[in-house]
Amino acid sequence: KESTTAPLTYPKPRGSSASGGTTMGDARHKWIVKCVSQAFDISSSQVEDVMREHSTQALLNGFFGGEPTGATRIIFYRQKRDKVNDDGELYENGAPAELFVTSGDQDRIKGRGIYFIRVCDKAVNPATVDTDINCGIIDGLPVANLQSLVNDVYAPVLKSGFAAWDKKMSKEAKEDLYGVVDRFSTMLGDVVASLENGLELKKPSPGIAIENTPAAISRAAADTKYVNAYEEIVEDWCNQVESLLGETDDNRNEPDDAGPSTELEYWRARMGKFNSITEQLKQPACKVPLAVLNMSKARVMKRWRTLDNAITDATNEAKDNVKYLSTLDKYIEPLYMGDPVTIIDALPGLLNNTRMMLTIARYYSTRERMTLLFRKVTNQMIANCRKYVTELGPIWEQDSQVLIERLQDCIKLNEAYQEQYHQTRERLEQTPSGKQFDFDVNRIFGKFDLFQRRVEKLVEMFHTFEQFSALARHNIEGMDGFIGNFFNIMDDFKRKPYDLLDYQLNQFDRDYLEFSANIHELESSLQGFINHSFESISSTENALMLLKQFQVIMQRDSLKDDLDSKLTVIFHNYNVDLETVQRLYEKQKSAAPAVRNMPPVAANVAWARQLMRRIEQPMEKFRANTQLMQAREAKKITKTYNKIAHTIEEFEALWKLAWEKGIESARAGLHATLLVRHPSNGKLYANFDREILQLLRETKCLMRMGEDVKEPARMVLLQESKLKSYYNKLSYALAEYEAVTARLHPLTKPLLKPHIADMESVLQPGMVTLTWTSMNIDAYVHSIHAALFKLNDLVSKIEDLVENRIDRNVTLIGSLDLVDLAAEESYTLERFVSVQEKHMQDQTVIMHSKSMEVEAAVNDLVRLIQTFPREHVQDEVSEDEVKKLRAHFAGELYSAVLRATSTSLHKIKERVGSRTSGGFLYLERPFFDVQVELEIPNVVMNPSLRDIQGSINKCSRAILSCSKTIPIWSASEVLGGQPMYELIAKDKDVIKTVLLLTGSVEAAKRQVYDYLQTFIKYDWLWKGNKQQAYDAFMAKAPTLEDFEMELKRYVDVEMEITKIPPVHNIGALSLETGPLKNSLMAEANAWKSQYAQNLHRQAKEELDRISQWLHEMNRNLKREVNDLDDVRSAVNYLESLRDKEANLDAEFGPVEERYALLSKYDVQVPKEETDVVTDLRYSWKKLKKLASDLQEHLSQMQAPFRKNLVRNIKLFAVDVIQFRNDFEANGPMVPGVAPMEADERLRKFQRLFEERSRKWTAYSEGEKLFGLEVTPYPELEKTQAELQLLEKLYGLYTTVINTVSEFKEVLWSDVKDELDGMTQKISEFQNGCKKMPKALREWDAYIEMKKTIDDFLESLPMVQELTHPGMRDRHWQALEEVCGQELPVHSETFKLSGLLDANLLEFRDDVEEIAMSAVKELQIEEKLAGIATDWSDKTLQFSAFKSRGNIILNGGATVELMESLEEAQMVLGSLMASRYVAPFKEDVQEWITKLSTVSEILEQWVQVQSMWMYLEAVFTSGDIAKQLPQESKRFQGIDKNWVKIMTKANEQPIVVQYCFGNDVLQQLLPHLLEQLEMCQKALSGYLDQKRAAFPRFYFVSDPNLLEILSQGSNPEAIQPHLQSVFDSIEYVEFHRTERTQIQTIFSGVGENIPLRNRVKAEGNIEDWLNSLLREMQNTLRAIVREAAGDCEVLDTESLTHKYQAQVSLIGIQFKWTADCEDALYRAKSEKGIMGQTNKKNQGRLNDLVAMNMLKDDDLRKHGSWTRRKIETMITVDVHQRDVWEDIVKRKVRDTEDFEWQKQARFYWRYDMDYAMISVADVDFKYCNEYLGVKERLVITPLTDRCYITLAQALGMFLGGAPAGPAGTG
Repeated sequence: KESTTAPLTYPKPRGSSASGGTTMGDARHKWIVKCVSQAFDISSSQVEDVMREHSTQALLNGFFGGEPTGATRIIFYRQKRDKVNDDGELYENGAPAELFVTSGDQDRIKGRGIYFIRVCDKAVNPATVDTDINCGIIDGLPVANLQSLVNDVYAPVLKSGFAAWDKKMSKEAKEDLYGVVDRFSTMLGDVVASLENGLELKKPSPGIAIENTPAAISRAAADTKYVNAYEEIVEDWCNQVESLLGETDDNRNEPDDAGPSTELEYWRARMGKFNSITEQLKQPACKVPLAVLNMSKARVMKRWRTLDNAITDATNEAKDNVKYLSTLDKYIEPLYMGDPVTIIDALPGLLNNTRMMLTIARYYSTRERMTLLFRKVTNQMIANCRKYVTELGPIWEQDSQVLIERLQDCIKLNEAYQEQYHQTRERLEQTPSGKQFDFDVNRIFGKFDLFQRRVEKLVEMFHTFEQFSALARHNIEGMDGFIGNFFNIMDDFKRKPYDLLDYQLNQFDRDYLEFSANIHELESSLQGFINHSFESISSTENALMLLKQFQVIMQRDSLKDDLDSKLTVIFHNYNVDLETVQRLYEKQKSAAPAVRNMPPVAANVAWARQLMRRIEQPMEKFRANTQLMQAREAKKITKTYNKIAHTIEEFEALWKLAWEKGIESARAGLHATLLVRHPSNGKLYANFDREILQLLRETKCLMRMGEDVKEPARMVLLQESKLKSYYNKLSYALAEYEAVTARLHPLTKPLLKPHIADMESVLQPGMVTLTWTSMNIDAYVHSIHAALFKLNDLVSKIEDLVENRIDRNVTLIGSLDLVDLAAEESYTLERFVSVQEKHMQDQTVIMHSKSMEVEAAVNDLVRLIQTFPREHVQDEVSEDEVKKLRAHFAGELYSAVLRATSTSLHKIKERVGSRTSGGFLYLERPFFDVQVELEIPNVVMNPSLRDIQGSINKCSRAILSCSKTIPIWSASEVLGGQPMYELIAKDKDVIKTVLLLTGSVEAAKRQVYDYLQTFIKYDWLWKGNKQQAYDAFMAKAPTLEDFEMELKRYVDVEMEITKIPPVHNIGALSLETGPLKNSLMAEANAWKSQYAQNLHRQAKEELDRISQWLHEMNRNLKREVNDLDDVRSAVNYLESLRDKEANLDAEFGPVEERYALLSKYDVQVPKEETDVVTDLRYSWKKLKKLASDLQEHLSQMQAPFRKNLVRNIKLFAVDVIQFRNDFEANGPMVPGVAPMEADERLRKFQRLFEERSRKWTAYSEGEKLFGLEVTPYPELEKTQAELQLLEKLYGLYTTVINTVSEFKEVLWSDVKDELDGMTQKISEFQNGCKKMPKALREWDAYIEMKKTIDDFLESLPMVQELTHPGMRDRHWQALEEVCGQELPVHSETFKLSGLLDANLLEFRDDVEEIAMSAVKELQIEEKLAGIATDWSDKTLQFSAFKSRGNIILNGGATVELMESLEEAQMVLGSLMASRYVAPFKEDVQEWITKLSTVSEILEQWVQVQSMWMYLEAVFTSGDIAKQLPQESKRFQGIDKNWVKIMTKANEQPIVVQYCFGNDVLQQLLPHLLEQLEMCQKALSGYLDQKRAAFPRFYFVSDPNLLEILSQGSNPEAIQPHLQSVFDSIEYVEFHRTERTQIQTIFSGVGENIPLRNRVKAEGNIEDWLNSLLREMQNTLRAIVREAAGDCEVLDTESLTHKYQAQVSLIGIQFKWTADCEDALYRAKSEKGIMGQTNKKNQGRLNDLVAMNMLKDDDLRKHGSWTRRKIETMITVDVHQRDVWEDIVKRKVRDTEDFEWQKQARFYWRYDMDYAMISVADVDFKYCNEYLGVKERLVITPLTDRCYITLAQALGMFLGGAPAGPAGTG
């Protein structure tokens, strides 16, 4: 639904970073853009424009980034923006609707909006943006949206039990939750209705709208245009308001059965409408017309002012009515949510609040409105009753008994409702001046009375149904037809089409009359059936049973009378039964049938008596009817009865006589031995003769049957319990012995043979000497149990050792996970290594400790068996069995370690061997995070597969190494003497798994290679030569379009790179391409920049070249012409100018086009360049003018210069030949010349050649100038080529030699700073050497130069390692020993050459090892120095204790200190495990010892301090110190030593200095701890003694009890603790002069009881507290005795104020009990006594209510607690009144009736002098505990049932525990 706030679903975005910063290309932006564009049906570009705004970007960055200060929600609106005027009011600007984003704090929604809510605490991940952000649309009223969301989404989901959220909730809690949700939804609906029903006042149109300013209003008031328009608007308002005000209570459109909630809804809606008008009138749009009309004094304003006042009155009325009606909400709620039972409980509150509303409500308290409210309450009660009755299903489908109860509940509700109403009305009538309940009762209760009459008929009908259903259940033969007829009648009624509960439908009454007539006819037929049944009697017993059955079932009066006449018929058939019994006796007397499990004598006696009962019981019933027995036939029947009875009695006597004769023979079995061993299975049994049991059974049965047995049998029976006890004890002991032996562990059983033999020797006397008549059987049994207890103790200890110390530890070792591999987590290689190393260290420690515990447990087990005491057999335990035991458990330990190792290896194998390969998606998270990087010229993985495999191999080796720490057990034969590690390492499965792990990543190699090959298509980015490519591009003479195409190509490449997935999964590897993508983007960008920059650079070069040429040409054309060179130059300049003119456009055009292109693409070009390009054409014109002038001057000077040129050429030809000859004889190419000398010659001949080269050029140019043939010089050309070649070689050679020499002269102290420069320079030389032509590579200079470069470059890495700051003298000494030379590196003159001359390259490996050790040792040295620094100044922190100074350690600081200790110890442990620790091993070991000692001492110190602080408060108290003198003395010594320790600690607070090496502290702290434990033990015994003396101390905690006992000499000091031992004694009052005598006790509210006898608070506290308890009880009993008499003579008010709350309460209970029992005694003789007693009870309750209605000041005269006392009495008396009313309704007339007996009845027993409470047949003495002034909960029927149940339990010496929510009854 668009009007519902609902999440939107969009495709899941991919790619992009999850960082807080965002760009428009970010996937999260795209997702939001798509959502917004769909929500508002606009284009994406419109949304993107808004999101590019700076303010929007800031808001989105905070929203996506997840910072605490960032927004958690953003909302997009497309509406007109609001502005704020000078008054701070919002108004719309005139601009059109626009799209904007806001956080929702200020801008108000006017139409549709789409919201985004971040539901995660961190930054929003682009990959999971659809789950990290919730999105939904708000359209229309937000409150309506919320209501739809609650109704259509959350409520159905909650009630359907989504995700089983409600499984742990109780039914009541769920119903409460559903009720809250429904009420919340209803409230939202009311709000929506209020908003939608509000009147919308017409607003001024834009054409007549003005500003809300005085000046604008004045101008409008003077303008008739505005006044007329505003008058029309206000007239419209008046019409609307009058229409609204015209709505009255009489013209409401409500259904006839509307409930009370509609009343509140009506007034809420009315209040909403008036509030809407009021709010609109406050807006400027409504204020302005009123202000203008008011100023212009328009006539409509008079009407408006009248209506304005009416609006105010109506608003106040609606608000007032809503306020008071809202107070009824919680009382009306049961009418909707509860049932009739709960509604009855809520009625007093409902009526009371209604009465209060009538009294104080201003508007609603009218007769009509109150009547309407009550009528709606009645409607809802009827609706609730109908719902309650049909709640379990249709009426005809319910259980009839349950249905009747529910129908009766509905009747009770009506009665209670009317009763409460009339009571409330009566209370109001007591104050005639106030408002009264003078409402129309018929309108209020008429419907309910009709409904009740319908319900009563239904009750009668279903009672009839239940009666005949009972007949059907008893299955009486022949009743089927009647039952069928009845059910046909009921079926006819069931088919009635109307609702039985529709009390307004008269059809039911006609049908009910017809039903009653049918039932009457059916009863007549049933009576005939009963008569017929008794005519065919089969036996007297059956007849009596049938009669009784009919009497139980037939409860209808018409049938009960006929049944009484059937007894005579039955008696006449009794004679037949007598004859039957006589025949049965004669037949069975020789083999009488026996009852199961009954001995024969008792069985025959029982059979005889059963026959006797068969004839005797009917006779007793007949004798009860005197009239029957006086008949003539009765004498004959009686005579027959007497004869048969005599015969049966004689039979019984003969059996008893025979049994008495066999008693002595049965007693002989008592002389047998106690025990006997079975010959076949060897088990022991109790040897008890079965004849004795038979004798006991016969005796017992006969005595139960009332027989007087002979003395011998009784004597044996008297010993029954003893004999059976012996038998049971022996049988139990033998069973226990067998059970104990069965519990023996198979391994330990052979070791326990001596202990079993010892037990057998204890049992021996019972098999030889002892009989059942022996006197010492108890001692024998005791000895068996003692021995058995010892054996069981031994077996239990063995079981405990094996189970808890061996098996549990072995299981724990087997379950250890030696690797930490989180299932949903990937690892970098470094993190994987570090995590596993740390985890394996922890697990190794656990494994080592647990293996030690197992070994210790096995040793303890052997020691226990060997040393366990034996009394009779002293044989030694077999050593062979001990060895077997050790070997077994060692094997178990090995298996556990093997299991842990194998499991851990398999876990790694499973994770590493994962075949999950799906690119970006995966089913199982990859194991390793690997970076794909660009390392030119290749795309590589970091770390590499080799590194990953190495780490896996290292981890598997580490797993195997964990078992190295498990020591070999001290018994050498265990495990064959082999170490645990060797056995584990040899296991085939382990070896197989380790081998598989060594190649675990091989399978991924091919896939990884193939994946990396996919990036080869980009290798041109880094392999290609940008400059060459650009040159090639330029060689093609590219056009402008070509440049644009080339740049676009690189942009496309960048886009393709961004689409590379960020992650690619191959098996266990997660390849992250982020670094590679960054590198590729950088390379692509470089290519793109190359073209843009080169285009500019080329254009600049061309421009500079042209500008330079123009400038040079301008300068040259202005030079003077003095010689031939000047002429030649001038001619050349002119030729060049002519050539340039021909190609002018070709020269200038490209430059101008390039700059135009740069300008087109907004490339930044300096303004100077732009100006130069603009002036090119003008500069060319100026140059042409200069050339024309120079041409004219040259034509005049040509002839003299030509002659001079010819002469000079001839001389130069001779000089050239001489120079060539000298070069060949003395030049650098002469064989055998050293490289350095050759370099000098080269420099010399280069200078000579340059002189001749200048002449060569000048003469050739002159010849060309004058048209002469140009003279060739082959010698110069050859020399020039050779010099150029030699310059390349010797130039580089000289540079290399000089540079290397300079490097070697660098001081060693400066080498570290110069290393980078050296490396760079030598690398450049190496590259230059590689570029030399092949012709030069055979020259000596080249060979020497290359060797110098290679040697120096190879030495540089070692030099760099040796410059590390970790190099110490020991390392330099080791280096000197390796190379065999002295290296004075600390000398200020030592240079790099000294180190290079030591030939380090020959000892490369040794040098690297020394350098590595220096690095590692420096790290250890720094960590050790840090620990030493930290602990050199760590001090103990102290706190003050009481007033004794700083003598305790500060808790928080000490905990931090101990945590620092643990961290330092862990660091030292890791340092100790390093192989580079040798130089510092002693220091590390010393610190380990120091910190371990400090840690142990601090732990003991804290423990001693805790116990000392606890006991210090105890033993510094004089009272307890006197009771425990020895412990007090011991504690004084402890205290002195403690103070001494703390004093010294304060003097030397540095923790290491004070704790380490302090032998006194190490010895004293354990001693103090031992002494404190002794004090603690003695103190616990002392407290137990006190609790035994005064048991209420068991309810007091130890600290509070100690505080009480420590104040023994000051009784007043224990007053705060009195409530711990007394229910309601808050404090006591001591005598003014005798300060140790207690005279009054007080409750918490101030009520007091003066004690009859003062209590002396002297001596032991427990003694005088016992005295106080007894005196409290005696005093209270005396007061109750007095009150018991006064309650008969005093009125209620006097009794209430005279006595304490507790006594007043029991007083009215005495009175109620006495009155009620008196009424019951007199009920049969006095007809109206029950009603009179009821009125008496009601009068007493009315008296209490009247007292409670008094003002507080009147009640406080009797004590501030009086109102609470009276309310408690009212609560109890209301229950007593209700109980009596129920008894009256049930027509109870006897005090023995259970309805009376089950009540709590209160009596004062004058004969016993105590109060007694009786419940049913259980009596309780009143305990006379002072209870103070307590509030009482309402007593419900459930409470009564609890009282009865608990009373019965206590009467049977059982217990009870009431349970349920507090306050519910």
